[in-house]
Amino acid sequence: MSYKTKFFTIVFISFVGLASCKKNTDAVNQLMSATPDLRDSVYAYSQDIYLWSDNLPAASIFKPLSYPTADSVMKKVRTYSPFVNGKYQDRWSFVIDKSVWDNVASGNSSNTGAEYGFVADADLRVKLVYSQSSAGIQGVKRGWKVLKFNGVDATYANINQLNTELKKALQTIIFQKPDGTQQTTILTSAAYKSDYVMNSNVFTINGNNVGYFAFDSFLGANSGKATMDELDKVFADFKAKNVTELVLDLRYNGGGYGSVSSYLGSLIAPASAVGKVFVSSVHNKKYSQYNSTDNFKDLVNGLKLSRVSIIVNKGTASASEELINGLKPVMTVKLIGNTTHGKPVGYYALPVMNSYVFPVAVKNINSVGFNDFFQGFSVDKVQSDDVTHDLGDPTEACLKSALDYIKTGVLQSSPSASRISANLQIANDKITKERMKVTVFDLPKGM
Repeated sequence: MSYKTKFFTIVFISFVGLASCKKNTDAVNQLMSATPDLRDSVYAYSQDIYLWSDNLPAASIFKPLSYPTADSVMKKVRTYSPFVNGKYQDRWSFVIDKSVWDNVASGNSSNTGAEYGFVADADLRVKLVYSQSSAGIQGVKRGWKVLKFNGVDATYANINQLNTELKKALQTIIFQKPDGTQQTTILTSAAYKSDYVMNSNVFTINGNNVGYFAFDSFLGANSGKATMDELDKVFADFKAKNVTELVLDLRYNGGGYGSVSSYLGSLIAPASAVGKVFVSSVHNKKYSQYNSTDNFKDLVNGLKLSRVSIIVNKGTASASEELINGLKPVMTVKLIGNTTHGKPVGYYALPVMNSYVFPVAVKNINSVGFNDFFQGFSVDKVQSDDVTHDLGDPTEACLKSALDYIKTGVLQSSPSASRISANLQIANDKITKERMKVTVFDLPKGM
């Protein structure tokens, strides 16, 4: 088969969540040509390559032109996927403008470069900062408390107004730093390149070197090649420092290219995994000839570890989950945080007119045949996201749990002490993610 690239896409509001897709030029070329109306084309492509295409009725019955937008057609298509545990298995198929997706896939963003999360009704914190953005250049750090946002008190009671202010191109924010001092910073929305590999560090635990980094996305320029190069640099550094344990932080990683997931898996996995199956990709009956298998590779900078600790939550989706699923049969994998998103399927990026169509088209299976994680992966230790500390800070709750496990060999969970309240969860779900990515929670409108 002519293998090109595999995608896992996400989107976020406050938390992350994209999806997964696999692109093969031969398969795309076999699809029927687009009709003049995008709504017709979306349904024609779905009838052809959708994973559950056998469930779709004829176009004369479905009547795609009766729907107001192409995206509403795709949302209806989702309802023909299996209905299991109170929800449709397909929660992701979507349509998006080409220019938007091209920027998303290559890591181009245009906003202030900061994300936020509540830890209490009157305690809003910086959750994530991108180094090349306005926030990053001005030294804003995760963990800083937001006191006022364009003059609005940063409280849950003002959530709707905060969402409005977050969308503005000019933002005056009064921060309180961890030392108690205040700083007023003016952030401007501007173009920048997202950094996906963040805050790498090496800790020494019981005489062993432990590598850590936060990984924000499996996307990136040149079909993910730029991201693989960044991963190579980090792992080369880890190898030079004789790292024998790894903590991988995927708490905000909603996915990206499957090829990057496979590459990262090979950088982590033990020597005994080389040549074994990382993932098998399966299509509907019509496209079964394009089913494929990716194996673990012997990479120069591979650490060949026997175990890995991975920090996750509901923003951990798609290619991130494929990585977890692929590693589980070949090594010890410990998950810390909260249940992952639950997306074991992916798409093709199908160009139609000025859009890309993403009907779910492939399911991803590990070496022991496991694929059923639509409910997400449960964790070995429940731990809430500690946004009062920076990523990579050994006192940050999730990382501390991982380092304690490496030190003691024990990973004890205490769910009642580590879950945030329902109100705060709702608040964080309401905080609008200002950096556009395509989200599984709030897909683009008007297509």
